[in-house]
Amino acid sequence: MLYGDPSRPTRWHDASPHVIGDIEVTGMEALRPADEPDACGLVAIHLRHRRGMPISLLRSLAGRMDAGPLHFNPLELIDGQATIQPGRPFTASFVTSSKQGLPRLYRQPRYWRWPPSQQWLWALASRSDITDYPPDPKNLEPADSDVIRLSSDWHAVVLRDGMGVVGTRPDRGRDDSFFGYAELYLRSIYLDAVLLGVLQKQGLTQLEDRMASALDSSASTTMAELEQEVSSFRHRLWAQHLTPHGTPNRLLIAYQRQHALPERYEQVLTEISDFNRLARDDESRHVNSAAVVFTLVTVPAGIALALLQVLETKNPWLFVAVAVACVGLTAGLLSMRSARVAFKAIRNRFTLR
Repeated sequence: MLYGDPSRPTRWHDASPHVIGDIEVTGMEALRPADEPDACGLVAIHLRHRRGMPISLLRSLAGRMDAGPLHFNPLELIDGQATIQPGRPFTASFVTSSKQGLPRLYRQPRYWRWPPSQQWLWALASRSDITDYPPDPKNLEPADSDVIRLSSDWHAVVLRDGMGVVGTRPDRGRDDSFFGYAELYLRSIYLDAVLLGVLQKQGLTQLEDRMASALDSSASTTMAELEQEVSSFRHRLWAQHLTPHGTPNRLLIAYQRQHALPERYEQVLTEISDFNRLARDDESRHVNSAAVVFTLVTVPAGIALALLQVLETKNPWLFVAVAVACVGLTAGLLSMRSARVAFKAIRNRFTLR
């Protein structure tokens, strides 16, 4: 789903480097799962901050107040090959320290017990500094379920709009035997976990919008369309495992938890099940109403024909008398409450259509 196959690719790469001020664009990717002219997709831009604090770049990408302007335009990088919709991008950032270690971001005394690596994890994932969102000193230590310990060398945190990854030991640069591969993991399989989560969130949002407008359409048609869309979403997007190994799956689960995707998916299934039950009950009620009306109209006529057949008469007055009795019986039956309820249901059926 994320890459397609040689006959139908869904992902394209451009590894041409660009240097724009203090930012090096190392590559770009485009992902469009649906092969349709106006289908939506995702664009991933791979950056490397050459100088300065990466927090400032993340704050600009997040659109924080008082953040400096971006020195590059994504629309110019994609060169008109796609249209970027307005909104805040998801960021995945990776920071390692030199021999001196990472500096403290929150120097106030109330944050002294907060380790620098934990400060950086929070700042990278939230794309914020103390002026944007001062953390609560009483809740500085994240739970084990929040920090994804990729290994003893690096940890990660996934929040709503960002993923922060921090090296827990000094980076030896070109001579480091691990962090070069770690960056490759982040820009490939770990990024895939985030991309799949974003696609799942978009798909669920579309299903929720369809549910909200379901009552504006024909019940039977809407029910069939919703069932087909849910089945397509489940088979195409609702994957819970990317690899046999655990780390990408844990990243995907963390993203899903931040956006309550499992709960939203179950809610969509419940609402569609309720909608289907109501639609089937409504259809059964209309069928039963039509059967009641048909029975009330045809039973007196059948009795009249059977009576004439038993009498074996050719007297026209007897025919008239039986016909009048049949009409009177039919009118009496149609004036009953059950007949009025059946006619009302049939009338509502045609009115709604």
